[in-house]
Amino acid sequence: MGDTAGQATAVALISAMITPALLIVGSASLIASVLVRMARIVDRTRVLTAAAHEGSATRLGATPEVLSTWLDRHAVRARYAELSIALLYAAVALFVATALSIALDRSTGGAIEWLPMSLAIGGACPFLGG
Repeated sequence: MGDTAGQATAVALISAMITPALLIVGSASLIASVLVRMARIVDRTRVLTAAAHEGSATRLGATPEVLSTWLDRHAVRARYAELSIALLYAAVALFVATALSIALDRSTGGAIEWLPMSLAIGGACPFLGG
């Protein structure tokens, strides 16, 4: 049959490590969404830049000044998306470290109980910021 206490410990370890894994999946989903948004920004910027270089801003129904304003807005949006991607990647790294530190904490008999919680909180901050 086996050692039920050992099995319970293994199940508790796996259960504890699942939570950071779910947060990693959530972060990855948000990263994918932001990357799609960034691709749209880049595509639209390319269209606007081509129109500006060709001098066909009127084809888009805009003056060169309005076109410049649109390009400036897209630059700001791209910077926000870039920051969001960086924060979400940092969150993923911290959540991976959290899962590993849970296993390390269990293997050391709870000697570093503070580490998994600190890493999880550290991962939640950029996750929320992203």
